[in-house]
Amino acid sequence: MVRGEVILPVCDIDDRAFSFRAEFFGGEWYAGSFTIRIGEGGNLGEFSDELSFRVNDTRYVAEHLNQRIPVGPDAPVQAILRLTKRCGRVSITRASPNGAVEAYAGYIQFSSIYRGSPVADAPARLTEVTEFSLAMRDANDRPDLFGPQPGAVNAPREPPIAGAARAELEGSFRFYFASGRPAQRFQ
Repeated sequence: MVRGEVILPVCDIDDRAFSFRAEFFGGEWYAGSFTIRIGEGGNLGEFSDELSFRVNDTRYVAEHLNQRIPVGPDAPVQAILRLTKRCGRVSITRASPNGAVEAYAGYIQFSSIYRGSPVADAPARLTEVTEFSLAMRDANDRPDLFGPQPGAVNAPREPPIAGAARAELEGSFRFYFASGRPAQRFQ
């Protein structure tokens, strides 16, 4: 469950009662770090809405279970919300604005976390977050390439800066890590 408030002017989103129904959970563990992807819908990340957490050190989290762990750019955990589908991306041939915000403050509280053994018993493959609370914003002011463009002779050459994007989210989730078939390289 993810709920809160999301304002993304570049996508015309002003949702004070935002709700995100997680239908997909993915995890990628590598050398002690764990990236958790929570998706709404089963599409690839390029075509769906997704909340991602990057845990830099699963050992640190395992030592701090049931404690609030900071979330932010320089914290043990980072988070990004991408609203690609809500911003209009439905195919690879159709462009859409970049509707993403990243956490600059907040916390996450784990009661268990996957530590990298896909053959471990079920309790060791469980990742459970009992609560999280995130304050998010667009870290980069960038031009609004999808809004009105300058057309007059004396108009500025650069497009205007997109409005201030922000979100405040809270929620919880749990899932079991299951190793699937590895990706196939095409040559």
